[in-house]
Amino acid sequence: MLGLMLAGEGYEVSHVETGREAIALHDRKPHHLIITELGEDGFQVLSQLRRHASPVKFIATFKTSRFPAKICRRMCELLGAHCVLAKPVPPEQLLAAVRSALD
Repeated sequence: MLGLMLAGEGYEVSHVETGREAIALHDRKPHHLIITELGEDGFQVLSQLRRHASPVKFIATFKTSRFPAKICRRMCELLGAHCVLAKPVPPEQLLAAVRSALD
């Protein structure tokens, strides 16, 4: 649904299932913004792509039941995330974060 919403707003969207796929895709075709969920490999994606030759901005989402919000936000800030959003994220809030990151 996120991809459809962003495409409807005129953004070019790529979708992958895993962090490894995100890294490989960014290696082949650098992106301006990556939205990732902090799950099994979300922190690894942020860490690896932060050191990538092509600069990229990140929006990280997380479930508060999985990670304490304060710790999660701080870790993401240290890894260079542009924005950290607790799920569920209202579509208008996510769209505002995307616009802010890309401006």
